Amino acid sequence: MLKEAMLAMRVTDMEYAPDIRRLLRAGKRDLEIAGVQIQGDIDIQITEDKETGKITATDNSSIVDDLVITALITYACARGDYASAEERVKLDASYDLQRRQLANATGYTDFLEDEAGTADTSTTDGTEEPMDPGDGFPEEPTDGTEDEP
Repeated sequence: MLKEAMLAMRVTDMEYAPDIRRLLRAGKRDLEIAGVQIQGDIDIQITEDKETGKITATDNSSIVDDLVITALITYACARGDYASAEERVKLDASYDLQRRQLANATGYTDFLEDEAGTADTSTTDGTEEPMDPGDGFPEEPTDGTEDEP
């Protein structure tokens, strides 16, 4: 994931790897706050040779979902200082859309699923009747009469 992020940011110097790792981790946390369940983790080990100052990175990240990876890289590109201000605004809007889509997609959250993975149709009082999908207002009479005040 680090190499893909660096490529997207047009960065070739490993000197920026710690910052990019931080941005990827922050993006993962941002998605989790939005309710997205991410399988896997970001595991990027960065070492610096004391004598030469050369930085190397080993990426053992275990996130394999392409939609999640794309969102994380978009987050890093939008939040890092590696693109123009105009490009960052566009990238931020793109990430926001990706985050909202993932947060509302079946299989990426468990907001409306029970332990069996089926949609929860119970009401707040525990009955099994589906909740009214309407606007919460009483229905208008259909027989031409009006309700008394």
